[in-house]
Formats: sequence, C-alpha cells, structure tokens
Amino acid sequence: MAQNLMVCQFCETSNEPKYKCVNCDLILCEGCKIKIHTKIKKTEVHQVLDLKEFSNLGASETIRHLDLKDIQCSIHNAEQCIIYCEDCKVLLCAVCLLETHRTHNLTKIAEVYHRKVKELQELDDKIHQELPFYTDLEKELKQTKSVENDKYNEIKQRILKKESELKEIITKQRKKLITELDKLWEPRKEEMSRQLKDTEKRCDALTRNKSQIEETFQSHNALAVFTASSKLNNDLPTRPVNAISEQKLVFSEKKIIDDNKEVFGSILTIPVFKVTETFTSEESIWKIETFADNLNILCLRRESTIKSFKLKNSKCETTSVSGVDKANIIDMTKAKDNKLFFTVVESSEIKCLSIFKTDSKIESLTSISPLHAIGIHATNNKILIGFKDNGYMFPLQEESRRGILVYDYNCRHMRTYEYDTNNQRLFTLPYAIVTNINEDICVLDKTNNLPWEGRVVVLGKYGNLKWTYKGHHSINSKNNFIPQDLVTTSKGLILVSDTNSNAVHMLSLEGCLVTSLNESHGINRPLCLNIDQKGQLQIGCSGRETKDGLGKLHTVDISL
Repeated sequence: MAQNLMVCQFCETSNEPKYKCVNCDLILCEGCKIKIHTKIKKTEVHQVLDLKEFSNLGASETIRHLDLKDIQCSIHNAEQCIIYCEDCKVLLCAVCLLETHRTHNLTKIAEVYHRKVKELQELDDKIHQELPFYTDLEKELKQTKSVENDKYNEIKQRILKKESELKEIITKQRKKLITELDKLWEPRKEEMSRQLKDTEKRCDALTRNKSQIEETFQSHNALAVFTASSKLNNDLPTRPVNAISEQKLVFSEKKIIDDNKEVFGSILTIPVFKVTETFTSEESIWKIETFADNLNILCLRRESTIKSFKLKNSKCETTSVSGVDKANIIDMTKAKDNKLFFTVVESSEIKCLSIFKTDSKIESLTSISPLHAIGIHATNNKILIGFKDNGYMFPLQEESRRGILVYDYNCRHMRTYEYDTNNQRLFTLPYAIVTNINEDICVLDKTNNLPWEGRVVVLGKYGNLKWTYKGHHSINSKNNFIPQDLVTTSKGLILVSDTNSNAVHMLSLEGCLVTSLNESHGINRPLCLNIDQKGQLQIGCSGRETKDGLGKLHTVDISL
C-alpha cells in the first residue's frame, strides 16, 4: 500500500516523506508539498495530512469528498456518468440512459455514493467488532493444541524412558500404550486442526474484507466504493458454538512390578463429574446397594434397619424392609440371585436378605466363629469377608488376627489373606471390600483410632500385595485420610469416600490419584458410594457437622 513507500512520490528522490494527500493518494516530502503540490490546479481543496496523523485514522475516517462529476462511463469511454440505475445497480452516462435505462428507477450519483459509503462504514464497524473474537479463538485453539501436544509428547517420552529401563519385558506393553495414546490424541488433533483451519479461514476472510474496505476509503477513485460494495459480502460468518475444549490425559505409572503382563501402567482421560441431583435424607446415609428392577436399598448410620428408597421431589423417601435386633449394620453387598449379604457389629454371622418387602425375614448365611465379620463383598463366584478376632480393635496384639476370608456360594472356605510374602500383616481392620475389572481385591483398612486413620490396600486376585494408598497431600493437607467406602467403575477406577476432607478420591488401577470430587462439586461429608444400573454414581453423605444437619444423596454423572 502507498503509505509503506519510503520516498516522496512527487520528486522520487527525497527519503523523508512526511505528508500524504488523501485526494491524490500520494506521499509527499516537505519541499514537494510546498513548492509543487499547492501549485497544481484544483489541489487547493485537497486534504493533506501528516503521516503520523494519517496512520492513526480508521478506515471510515479517511474517506474523501471526491468529484462525482468526473466518473468515466465503463461502456462509453468518452462520457461521464450522470446518474445511477437502482434496478441494474450500475452507473450510467447519458448514452446509457437513452439506450436501455429510460424507464428504470434512477437516483442521483451523490445520493447513492453516500448511501454506499454508509453501508461500507457499517460493515467495517461490524467486522471491527467481530474480528477480535476470531483472533482470540484462533489463539485459544492454538494454545489448547500446543498444551495437549506438549502433554502428548511428555507422556510419550516417559513411556519410552520406561522402555529403556525395563528393556525387553516392556517392549510389548510400550507399543500397546503408544497405540492407546495415539487413539486418544489423533482424533482430537485432527478435530483441533479442522477447527483451527476453519477459524483461520474465517479470520483471513474478515481481515481481507476489512483491508479492502480500508483501501477503498483511501482510494481517490469513487468507482472503487461501488465496486467494493458489490463484491463484499455483508453476511458475517456464524460463530461456532462447540469449539473444542481441553482434554486432560494422565499417565498412571505402575508402582510395583509384580508380574510381566503389565509393567508400565495406563493412560487415562481425566473424567468430568457433574452432580445432577441432590436429595435430602432423614439421617446420614451409611450404605447403598442397587438391585434388579431399579430396587434401591440403604441403611442409615448407626441403625439396624434395612430400607428401600425412592428418589423424588428432592427427597430420599424410605420404606423399612427388615431390621436386626440391637445390632448396627457394618457393611453390605449385592450377591447372586438378587440377594443382600450384610454384616453387623460384634457378630460372626453373615446375614442374608432375599425378599425386599416390609417385615421380610433375615436369614443367617454362615458363621465365621470365633472370628467377627466386618467388611463383605460378593462376586459371581465367591464371597470375600473381612474379619477380626473377638478382642479390641486397637491396638493390635501379637496374637491379633485380621484379614480376608474367601468362601464359595456353598459357604466352603477356600483361602485366607492375612500375611504377605514377607510374613507381614496385610491389614489392621478390613472394613469394606470391592473387586475391580482385573479381579484385584480392594480393601479399606482402618489403621488407627486415636486419631482415626485409614488406607486402601489392593491385592491381586491371588492375594499378592500390589499397592497401598494413604491419601494425597492435595486433599489431606488438613485432615487425615479416613476412607469410609469404595466402589469401582467399569473402567477399573477406584472411588473412595473421605468424610472429614469432604472428598471422593478417584484412583487408577495403579493406585495413583487421578482426580477428586469435593466441596466445589457440592460434596460435603461423603460416607458411602454406589453405582446404579444406569452407571450413575450415588454418594450418600452424613448430616453431622453440616449447616442444615440433613443427610444427602447426590447423583453424579461421570464421563470417562
């Protein structure tokens, strides 16, 4: 463009241009402005601006008052345009008018010129308002792509480093994980590239239109306004409503190499939580289980009654099903054939409930006497029972017994997990048990009562110790980790409620903290966890030490 030339366009020798004649569209040095430009006929009314002043003007401010009587006809070169045809959208000379436009709708050139100038100015204003959005969106998409690309490269390098350390054993696993990582990254990279390309295209189009308007307003040719007005599209692009958001990946490294099948760990997409509904309860919700036909069962804290419940009108409405005389319920589990197994305080018996109607009869499944049953979990082919001796819970004595019994459904004892391969105790007080997709046995183990403390202990399906989790500094900086319940997802993640920290820890198969639900999600004093038949997470909460003193049940969608 003219203003970028660094020499005077009159004398073409001076390299100190200081002015611009808006009408002539020429850059002038001091001498030419005074000695030449002012002596040319008709330049007395020209607008001459300092270059610094000119550069600060917007496009619509540089439009000049041009001689509209000197527009040459594009068809009859010897004629000047005298009128504008509204029907044909063209400028006409006298010959054009007489030949084909006599009966058309005609308007004075000056009137049309000022109307089109106004239209271009309005379009320029719209583009000026819209362009920053696309500029910012382009930057945001580039930043998101860059961050995720860096994370992708970081994880890939860590995987490759692990390969060099463990050599031949990990080669197969490394290839598998890189493939999984590529499957997660490649579609997102393609989608981000597509959105970025589309945004750049729209941004470039708006920029070109804006530049053309600026050039039009800086031109000394009035016809350029008509040409630009005809060519430029007044319709601005529709803003995208679903711009891609950042996806967070985690490389969860294996803590202990206990076999040759999987030594790296796993790649996870950090889940997104959404609390969908909250229901109030008459008391703190201690345990929840979901059965066939959407039958929901719960027991309240420090109670001996099993209840069915429905969630409606923001309330958890319960109906008593059955009760245990003078014995608070410790743990419960859904078993085969839609039965409920549960344990009660200071008892050796495993209780069973088969029918969930008012005053249903509770049966005794089996007894582990002289031991006391604590945590319980049933799979399709076995029953896992956490046990303690009949002495005090704490402190442990040399003769104390704590562990996991494995029974089949005929109540035959299959095995016991009590000590590791180094003859060290595995548990202190195993009071809640689940299994995950690898058939690992995940146990909540209370380790102390003054103050209360706990941990998660995970055994392989044959009882080998895989890892332990004792909380995380980002969550347990003020309160000890006191896990109350746990549940596993279809992806193998382990969710653990931590009442005093108002959090639900989400752990990977390797025992790494992936993310957490906390007070920012509206979770306060969580006790029990359950995943219903729809795959929704249910969180039963205590009403103690809360503002309203009410128990709560939250339903949570988890996008994995």
